[in-house]
Amino acid sequence: MMARVYPSGIFELLSAAAWARTLGYRPDELVGKALSELIPLEKPAAGQVVAALLDPKDCDSIDVPLRCKDEQRKSFRFHRRFDAYHDTLYLVADDISEDGAAA
Repeated sequence: MMARVYPSGIFELLSAAAWARTLGYRPDELVGKALSELIPLEKPAAGQVVAALLDPKDCDSIDVPLRCKDEQRKSFRFHRRFDAYHDTLYLVADDISEDGAAA
């Protein structure tokens, strides 16, 4: 699953059908949603996870829990690449949950 994440934390789904299928949302329900809204942590902690993702000094993959529409939690490994010309992060997310199909 691929996405583009802006400094505001808003992410643009580049493979909306895969995200929707995996998280149980309709694609239109995810449009304009902040990534921190899907992280099942209190607001300050979720913001810290997003800040860590957006930190260009550390490009290692990060494991992040996400909340599905049915409130189930799934774990994803976010592989990050920063655009050298724009303040944008691209990520590929692998589902690493026990029932996920990590690619």
